[in-house]
Order: sequence, then C-alpha cells, then structure tokens
Amino acid sequence: MQNIDRTSAEPYYLQLARIIEGHIRTGTYKIGDRVPGETELCRSFDLARSTVRETLRVLEHQRLIRIVPRRGAFVSDPTDNQWKLQVTQGFLETGAHSPDRFIETSVVRSGFEVLPDVAAEALKISKGESGFVIERIRHIDGKAAMHSINYLPSDVGSTLVGKPVLEGTASLNQTLNEGGFSIYAARREVAAIGAPADTAKMLGLSKGAPVLFVQSTSRSEAGRVFDFYQSFVRSDVVTISVDAEASADASQPSGTVE
Repeated sequence: MQNIDRTSAEPYYLQLARIIEGHIRTGTYKIGDRVPGETELCRSFDLARSTVRETLRVLEHQRLIRIVPRRGAFVSDPTDNQWKLQVTQGFLETGAHSPDRFIETSVVRSGFEVLPDVAAEALKISKGESGFVIERIRHIDGKAAMHSINYLPSDVGSTLVGKPVLEGTASLNQTLNEGGFSIYAARREVAAIGAPADTAKMLGLSKGAPVLFVQSTSRSEAGRVFDFYQSFVRSDVVTISVDAEASADASQPSGTVE
C-alpha cells in the first residue's frame, strides 16, 4: 500500500485521493465495492478525520465514489445516475440509477389550481384555467437530486386522484399510462441557471447555486399535450445523458472516408 509523503507539498487529502483512485482504476476496488471507512483510513494513513473527509468529498465530486448516509462510500458505476432525456419515460423508469440505489420521492403539493401562464400555453389551454399540479423532491441515496413540478389538464389530473403517486410511492408516467395517457413523443429543453430561492432550499443549496433546468412537454399519439413539467436538477448528484444516433434513412455523403 502506498504511503503519504510527509515531505511533499501536495496536500495530504489529495495524496490519499490519488491513492484510492489508483486502487479503483486498477480494480482493487471494483464497482459497488465499499471503500475503507473514515476510521480505517485515518488509522491506516495516520491522518486526521477532517483530512479523510475532504478526500472522500474530492472522490465523490469526481464521481469515483458515491457516499450513502449511514452506510459508507462505494465505488461508482460510470453509468449510474444518468437521466436519459431522449426517452419517453420518466426519471424512475429510465435506468437513471442502478438497482441498488435508494430512490425516495417527497410530494410537496398536489391538487387542482389555476395554472401559471407558461403551463397553460404549453398545454394549449386558456390562461387562467385550472389544472392539476404535482410538485415533488426526488432523493437518491438520501441526497436531494431534483425538484420538479408537473402541470396537467384537469381531466388528466383526475386520473391521479387517490393514487399512490400522490404519496410519492408510484411512478407518475406509469400512473398516467394506466389512466389512458401514454407518451408518444416528448420535447425537452435544458439550460444551466442559478437555483431560485425556494428550489435552492429544498435541494440543500445556496440561492443562485448552479442547477440544470429542464422543461418538457409530453404528447399523446393523437398529438395532445397532456403533461408539462419543469425540473431543477443537481448535476453533482444526477448526470443528464443524451444519446444521439443517425436516423435509419440517413445516407453517408459520397466520398466520405471513415
């Protein structure tokens, strides 16, 4: 095992991070493995607990490990935590996380209310018209990851009344599908913004901290927009993934060399 170089100008926490990263890269610690805990690392490398905690923070920021409250630090899968925007499914159905992830949804509010103008316009209903709103906070392994608000026409929202989705224990898209509203197509836009004060508070961030802002409209096969949502995503917790591929009828220009 490598040791900390006490004569080096490199901070101890970075040296330790480099040592642990080396073990991950070489396969000593494999995906899903629990890395040594704070106490063990302090004892093995004769370091202060604050130094070890900074090491783990650095590794987590690099997405090499994930820290699960009360369980420890685990080697990350590079494909973990990806929310694939191009699919016509929701956050919980897209493989956004590996099966051992603990996903928790807290419903902040739900019910019928007058929709904001931006939602009415997206849903192609009259301004000032009532609809159904469901606002949620999504957590991954105990960390707040996303603040989202879905706006739906009243008849669509009626299919949610009395259903587990309003308690945070079921998928919204699956519930809508069971109610006869299946996503045929969706348009999603992403922008980097500063977190609004209420969102920042719910996600455990400072006001104005950078988040990814996602807006989406979902359409049925008949072309009706039946769901419009706005999500604020902590990119340090969730990676937004977008796959791109050439269409089936795309032809390669003549003379192109690969």
